Amino acid sequence: MDTDEFIAATMRRVAASAGPPPRDTLAPAPTRWWLAPVGVAATVGVIALIVAAVSVVGSHRSEVRPAVDATSTTSTVAACRFNYPPEPLPPWARTGFTPPTQRVPFVLGDRGDLVAIVWDTHHPLVAPPAIDRNNKILWVARVGEAEGPLRIRATLASTGQTVTRTVGAAPGPSTVDLPAAGCWSLDLTWGSHRDHLVLGYAAD
Repeated sequence: MDTDEFIAATMRRVAASAGPPPRDTLAPAPTRWWLAPVGVAATVGVIALIVAAVSVVGSHRSEVRPAVDATSTTSTVAACRFNYPPEPLPPWARTGFTPPTQRVPFVLGDRGDLVAIVWDTHHPLVAPPAIDRNNKILWVARVGEAEGPLRIRATLASTGQTVTRTVGAAPGPSTVDLPAAGCWSLDLTWGSHRDHLVLGYAAD
């Protein structure tokens, strides 16, 4: 029996008990006609409390919202950049740079085993490729620098489109063109090593 049926049945029982008592040969107790209204009032009060409790529970349930999954907003969009402020490279990636501490635009892999040096601070990577410049990326590996080739599995965050690219015999200089502008999540493998990073390709 649900709440509505319970309330209705209770009200019918209250109504039946509220009528005048049958006449008998014995004198009625002096307080009998006073007790019946008091009993009705008490029962109605209980019903009111039940209805109020059900309303509170129902409203509480209606306000409950599922917890937001923090992982649903992944680092792909949060880490995506189209402009790359110059910063000092990790010490292991400075070979060939003079002075070694000079600041260059780059992205460090999540595992810290690979950097992608993009050479320009403003929209260094574009899609479709620009006519007057290339999408140049210098890949520098902390481990397995001679192992390869570097295999790239790139996924566009907005659509899920996936493409693959291969860089030389090992991580090193490359031109990496991708088919659309947006934030690309790159899964990177070379030899027995893996890393991941995000690159933004501007719509220039």
